[in-house]
Amino acid sequence: MTEIKLAGQSPWIVKSVRNNWVTIVIFVALLVALAIFVPTFYQPANLLNVARQSSIVGVVAIGMTFVILTGGIDLSVGSTLALSGVTMAMLINQGMVAGVAILIALLVGVGVGIINGFIVADLKIQPFIATLATMVAITGVALRVTSGGPQPFDNAGEIFNFLGSGNVLGLPGPFLVFLIVSVIAILALRYLAFGRYLYAIGGSPEAARLTGVPTRRTLFIAYAISGLAAALAGVMTASRLGVGAPTAGGLANLDAITAVVIGGTSLMGGIGGAVGTVFGALLLAVLSNLMNLLGISPFDQQTVKGAVIVLAVLLAMQATRKRTSGRRDKRNRSEKNSDPSSK
Repeated sequence: MTEIKLAGQSPWIVKSVRNNWVTIVIFVALLVALAIFVPTFYQPANLLNVARQSSIVGVVAIGMTFVILTGGIDLSVGSTLALSGVTMAMLINQGMVAGVAILIALLVGVGVGIINGFIVADLKIQPFIATLATMVAITGVALRVTSGGPQPFDNAGEIFNFLGSGNVLGLPGPFLVFLIVSVIAILALRYLAFGRYLYAIGGSPEAARLTGVPTRRTLFIAYAISGLAAALAGVMTASRLGVGAPTAGGLANLDAITAVVIGGTSLMGGIGGAVGTVFGALLLAVLSNLMNLLGISPFDQQTVKGAVIVLAVLLAMQATRKRTSGRRDKRNRSEKNSDPSSK
């Protein structure tokens, strides 16, 4: 069905920029400051490094965006990342074709997401508790099947080169994957009914259900997408390192949540989107790279990152309040104008 554009209605890309202006302004300001005070940041090799750094967290964060838009959260993405990488490595070591091994690894992530969706949608357990439980369980599975050790594998070949450390047309392969995933997510949230369902559930699950939104199916799909994205990040990580490690997930869940929140998506659900998440992931990568260039201790980096997160979230919250207030005022004016008794 062709979308009809109303007179005076802004193009969606303009709305996306306007809705994420805080994150974009911080990101651009940081780039300008780097050009003035740390010009070495713009050396081609370093820019490629920043692109790679943003890719893994970015892919996980895009998947996380779908879940957070519903008002949920997925703490199991780091463990899923590790388990998928381990699965791929072990299957390749057993002689399986690389493409099939990667597909199975991705299906492992989808399976974890479906389990999360079942616990949240059917068992009615809070997403935080549900995914915390699966995080612990999946970590145990990854450690058990590997006996706690890394799984080296032969990562030679074009597909691993693309997903890991290779370049395509001058851009890192992992960054291209991040861009492709981001474009798909942006279009899905913008043009598919599924995207509107996510926002509806995040706004009010009960109201969404009463208006005919298939809440159960939507939650299943949202968590499956999050698991798939985490699995893809796991395959990318293993491809780059040449080893599947049961502890590879690390703080991927916290970094992904941080990127989503910095990008303006509300943890309460219903507000935000993938455009902001892209800038949030890039902002985190640039910030981490800057601190490395300045020689800041890894311990101090965590403190600085925490302060930046608080500042960015506060600014994003203020922008969200203004946007929500503006929508409410516009709706009230519309209702008042349409009410015959007010005339």
